[in-house]
Amino acid sequence: MTEIHAAKVYDEARQPHLRAVLSRMSAEAEKLTWPLEKLHELRDERLRALVRHAKENSPWHRERLADVEVEGLTGDDIRHLPTMNKADVMANWDEIVTDKRLTIKVAQAHLDKVTEHGPEYLFDEFHIVTTGGSSGLTGLFPWDFDGWLEAGLGSWRLMPWVVKNLDLSPPRGAFVGAAHASHMSDAIRATFDTGDASCKVPVTLPLNDIVDALNAFQPNQILAYPSILWRLALEQQEGRLDIKPEVMLGGAEPLLPHMRETIETAFGAPVVDFYGTSETWMLASSMPGRPELHLGEDLAVYEPVDAEHAPVPPGVPAAKLLVTNVINKVFPLIRYEIADEVLFLDEPNPGPWTGRRIAPVSGRHDDVFEYPDGVYVHPYVFWTPLWDSRIAQYQVRQTADGADITVELREPCDLAPIRAALVAAMREAGHPGPVVGIAAVDRIPRNPVSGKIKSFVFLPKGR
Repeated sequence: MTEIHAAKVYDEARQPHLRAVLSRMSAEAEKLTWPLEKLHELRDERLRALVRHAKENSPWHRERLADVEVEGLTGDDIRHLPTMNKADVMANWDEIVTDKRLTIKVAQAHLDKVTEHGPEYLFDEFHIVTTGGSSGLTGLFPWDFDGWLEAGLGSWRLMPWVVKNLDLSPPRGAFVGAAHASHMSDAIRATFDTGDASCKVPVTLPLNDIVDALNAFQPNQILAYPSILWRLALEQQEGRLDIKPEVMLGGAEPLLPHMRETIETAFGAPVVDFYGTSETWMLASSMPGRPELHLGEDLAVYEPVDAEHAPVPPGVPAAKLLVTNVINKVFPLIRYEIADEVLFLDEPNPGPWTGRRIAPVSGRHDDVFEYPDGVYVHPYVFWTPLWDSRIAQYQVRQTADGADITVELREPCDLAPIRAALVAAMREAGHPGPVVGIAAVDRIPRNPVSGKIKSFVFLPKGR
């Protein structure tokens, strides 16, 4: 199937999703101002449906949740339920999924097709995405039709509010991000983008090419990784980029204060910050120009905890966040561990959005590798070749002329094609002669305190 034909087929297949999100968007935007109690009522209704479905259709959850009474269950009393993490997911994938047609081999084969040809529905109703791997542990996650719709609505419910309150011009948006729909951000974009005035610019391109594309398109909205928005802001200040955006949208990476200041100063436009994951999608978003983020209270149950999974009160940094995704029934994630350091704010919510607020998340920053002659290589360049399901963990160490990569394998794997893909990806990103090494090890060293693997290790300055 050619890429053009695949795109046409997908465009036809996505129309029910697109019509549904367009018809519901105005009503969805109102949820931002619903009373918190009303949002939690909807969340708990979804939670009960999720747990009931998991017990009936997932062998893994059926055993773990055998003693759970579904009736009356709320997000406030699930602390007695067992937790799960990405290692559990990948070790028990076929027993967790609630549709017997789906297996990890079927999902992997489908994802291979998506990477080669573009977005595609599996069995006419599912999307399969892979994590970017900021933790170094790869994973595959299926989304069902209804969950995908709610994820799309959750992504863009703020836009009608933003457009109205900032008095924005008709949108002309540029997406500077994932090049393949195997990643959640590009897959969501491919499904719900109206296509009237939009432009996709792969973040894997050299920075000069990204700048040229944006100068040619002249967007008034840009959605990109914060590290890319920051680099574009520097290009704007130097005069190589000349665009006039009205709002900047950033996500998938921490938006650090100095980055926000540079971006907003360079473009004269506010930044909206998103916090989400491929497993759960949109967790929180900020109001334009504000650093704190408001949780999507109807989309998930959020539990800030310490390293031993004990609850952490507002005002105290949490070592982890346990998330129960209540909108995706095909792959129930119940008290799923996200290794981010999250701080729930202990102060009144000024509104008008009513979701509880968290401070900007700064505990999973994958920065860009910088090489001589102005070459910048984004972590996404490494993510795509390394999402292979046979790779359990990875660590990328920057070297003077490329990168050295170590991997933990789930099963024997020929690393030569992966190395070749990494070299090609770095060349496409603008590195003229990358030297890449990749080797399998029994165990990648972990942080003795947090237990985390540092996915990207940077070359010390001056080396």
